[in-house]
Amino acid sequence: MHNQKHDAFYKEYPNLASELFTEVEIYNPAANMKHVKTLAIWDTGATISCITPGLQKKLGLEPIDSILIEVVNSSEKCDRVLVYVGLPNLISISNVRPAVCAFGLSDLEFIIGMDIIKLGDFMISNSYGKTLFSFAIPPLPMKINLADQASKINNS
Repeated sequence: MHNQKHDAFYKEYPNLASELFTEVEIYNPAANMKHVKTLAIWDTGATISCITPGLQKKLGLEPIDSILIEVVNSSEKCDRVLVYVGLPNLISISNVRPAVCAFGLSDLEFIIGMDIIKLGDFMISNSYGKTLFSFAIPPLPMKINLADQASKINNS
């Protein structure tokens, strides 16, 4: 595990961010890796990633199965498709199976859910009035425990 290559990226926002957005590239592995660059939001409240019907159409993605998606007061049966996801810093994740659903924001075409986030280390820092968001995959060998860090600062 010590010789394993880790890929990572970070994004610093000019102020305190209430949403984490990055550009991603979504690939159709069944169509010679046809791809679209689009905006994605990182959503720890989403169990799985989601793609809009419009992006599904742009990429020519065919459904592979379906899933029941539950939201606050309802549920909806949604198709799932197979994609590869290109994250910032040339990080590539293959065999992602996002649900196809409409989620309202016109320029948002992809939601990165816990199916992707759990593959790595995800960190948010809000020091000095700016948000710094970073992601590393696979998870790093050390665990960062903020309670331990706070204790060390408080006891020094």
